[in-house]
Order: sequence, then structure tokens, then C-alpha cells
Amino acid sequence: MFMVSIFLLLIILSISAFFVKKKSWEISMISSLIILLLVFIYALLNFWSGYDGGIISNYRLSLVPSIGINFTSGVSSLTLALLFLTTIIMPVALYTSKNGKYGSLFYGLMMLTEVGLFGLLISRNFIFFYIFWEVVIIPVFLLIAIYGGEKRESASLKFFIYTQLGSVFLLLSILTLFAFYYSLNNVFTLNMTTLLSGQFIDGTAIPVFWKYFVIFGFLFAFLVKMPSFPLHSWLPDAYNSAPYPVTVILAGGLSLMGGYGFFAILLPLASIIPSSVSWIIISLGIISLVYFALVAMMQNNLKKMLAFASAASMGFVNISFGVGIMETGSYGIQELTGGIYQILAHGLIIALLFATLFAIKSKTGKENIHSLGGIHREVPILSSIFLGGLLASLGLPGFAGFISEFSVVAASYAILGPLIFLVIFGMIITASYHVWAAQRALYGPYNETLGSIKDIGRHDIMVLGSLLILIFVLGIYPNLIFGAISKYVGVFL
Repeated sequence: MFMVSIFLLLIILSISAFFVKKKSWEISMISSLIILLLVFIYALLNFWSGYDGGIISNYRLSLVPSIGINFTSGVSSLTLALLFLTTIIMPVALYTSKNGKYGSLFYGLMMLTEVGLFGLLISRNFIFFYIFWEVVIIPVFLLIAIYGGEKRESASLKFFIYTQLGSVFLLLSILTLFAFYYSLNNVFTLNMTTLLSGQFIDGTAIPVFWKYFVIFGFLFAFLVKMPSFPLHSWLPDAYNSAPYPVTVILAGGLSLMGGYGFFAILLPLASIIPSSVSWIIISLGIISLVYFALVAMMQNNLKKMLAFASAASMGFVNISFGVGIMETGSYGIQELTGGIYQILAHGLIIALLFATLFAIKSKTGKENIHSLGGIHREVPILSSIFLGGLLASLGLPGFAGFISEFSVVAASYAILGPLIFLVIFGMIITASYHVWAAQRALYGPYNETLGSIKDIGRHDIMVLGSLLILIFVLGIYPNLIFGAISKYVGVFL
């Protein structure tokens, strides 16, 4: 009930954001920090010790029980890890909007996006899962269409078409499970635990075609959100056109939705996923990692480079899931836990990078690599934080990204065999363009046409520095979250 109370408070705060005319940024920031604090308190009360990997804090409100529509909520360590990510990236996104001329509509839409992500993560009824899935899409579409830069109309439309197409297949998969459960049991239910249970999936005579259709529908919807090759065409336009606050949400929030779908919905269905489909998922992950890394290496604009770097990082999630459901025992647990940890690490790191790049552009008016150069001389603190984010993004030991990537690579060797060298090749390319971008934009001769620029102040250091420290802490002591996630994964293996 405590988590539902937090969610209700978030809804109230989000609605109020639409009507606050003065100090809307301050009120939205305070609201998001309150939600973050409450989620942290909830974690201390429920996950500090004794967690066994299952769903806790179950809450059920009957709405239309005759057709299975009930608001049912529950929280696992997977849910909690991604709730942390959601409640952390929202203040970071709002931080990047502090100097913009945005009004209450903008901040209301931002807060509504957090409502959608929060509701999506705690829902245990498919109809509400789908509703909140849509709640995220609509405000992000409006934010790009109203506040985006050049080509915002086409960028927002492409984003909407791709994501809505994924939503259609998501809904069709849900309705397929709903219909077969009724035909076999004469009971209407949309309860996720019931429809995803092995007793229903494996123990009933659902035709093979419809089982595969369910897998395809879910997989298509989640791959669009991550985004994964070849369903990524909306990415470059949306990231480039979106203002920085929305870019943070796109990189951290929408990719979170795809990753959560893999481990909350497809993982319970692992028993009906054939090895051929697993290899397709792995192949798409490897292609995404290598292809997006090569495309990122060719970018001269830092924002575009980070957009493709974000997509490349999520390739590890595909690989971890595809390999993990084919493995058993400790290797499978390590593989799948590494994939979930990658979602968390990627979200934090990419939020830090986009927020720091926003600060660099605010100071210099530039985000083009060749238009910067040597700015460490003028803004050493800001440059050092951006360098820390780049090193974390390339998977340097000591940062959270290393833990997830190492877990995935080490545990997948037995399945991938020689294909592991393609993964390593992608990692080498990733390290190369991160180091090149840092050397060219931050160090070397200073571009005197930039003039004299000032370093960031105390408040900026507090926001960006705290996020960098958190990424470092999760890299040094991953078991703060890694252990609880592994217990969740262990339930399915």
C-alpha cells in the first residue's frame, strides 16, 4: 500500500504541475525529489534484508472484476531498480530545463511521463500495464512536437508511428493470452502473474502458432523501445530534435521500458521461447552493438554520438536475455542479472552525459566536437565530470557499466563461442570513439573563438557530481543492487 500511496502522490503532483504558473520548475523539481526520497525509504524498509526474489507489496483494487479489470500492483527487485532509475533521471532531466523558457505545460508533461513510467513498473494487471505504456508515449510525443528543434514535426510523427506500431502488437499479445485463458478456464483475467505462469503457458493446449505470435508481439514492442536494430529509425531524428530534458527521458526512460519488458514479461515466458528465437535476439543485440558503435564513431555532433552510443549499450541487454534463457544455473543468473544491471547503469550514465553536454552547450553554445577543443583549460570541473561520464560509458573498471558488461561477456562465452569476438570488437569501437571525442573536445589547443567561459557553480557540481559518484559507487560495490536482482532472476531459472 505504501508504494501505491507514493504513486497516488505522484499523480497529484503531476496534475498540479499543469496549473502552476509561477516557479513551475522549482515545484516540479521538489516534487520529483520527494518521490525519489520516498522510493528510497521504501527500499530500505522492504529490500534491505530478507528478500527472496518474489513480488512483494501486493495491492488489489477491483474495478470491473467480471472481465478481469482490476488495478493490481506489486514490486520486485527488478521493479525497484528501475523505479530508482526513473526517479533519478527525472530530476536530472528537469535540471537540464532550468535555463529554458518553458511553462507549466512543459513541466506538467514531464511529470506525466514519470507517472507513466512509475505506473508501468508497479502494475501487475495487463490492462493497466498497457495504459501506462501509452501514458508515456503521448507526453513525449507532445514534448518533441511542441518544444523540439528543427524538423520537430517529422521527428515527433516518426516517433509516434514506430511506438504506436509497437503498442498495437503489445496489445494483440495481451488479448491473445486473455482470450485463450478464458477459452480454457472460462474465467476472465488480465492478471500478469496468472497469464505469464508456466502452469498456464506450458500446461495448456495453446496452439504453437499463437504461442509464437504472443512472443513476436511482445518482442516487437520491446525492441522498438530499446531501440534495437532494425527498429531504430525513429532514434536519430527524435534525439536530435528533442530538447535536452526530453532527450534524457528518451535515452533513460524509453529504453528502460523495453528492457523491463524483456525481464518482466518475456523472462516468465522463457520456457516457450525456442532457441531459434533466442539466437535472433542475440544476433540483433550483436548487430546493434557493432552497428550503432560504428555509426556513433562517424558522428561529429556530440549529441548524435551519445544517441547512438546509448542504443549500442542496450545491445548488451539483448545479448544477455538471449543467452541467459538458454543457460542454466549460476551462468544464467549472472547473464540475466548483468542485463538488468546494464539497464540501470546505462540509464544513469547516459543521463549524466546528456546533462553534462547540456551544461557545455550552455557555456559555449556548441555541441559539435570540432567546434569545441581544449575547453578543459577554461572549465576544468565541467570537463572532468564529462570525462568521467565518457569513461563510465565505455565500460572502464570502477564504474557501474563495467560490472554489467563484464557480467554479460563473461557468462555468455560458453554459448556464443567465437561470436564473443564480435561483442569485443563492438566494445573496442565504443572505447575508441569515446576516447577520441574526449581528446578532441576537452583537451588539446583551446578554440579561442569560444572566448572566455566560466566553470559550473556549486549547484551544478552537486547535481552532476552526485550522479557521477553514484555511478562510481555502483561500480565499486554493485551488490547494493546486484544481489537482490540475482534473487529475482533465480526464481525463473
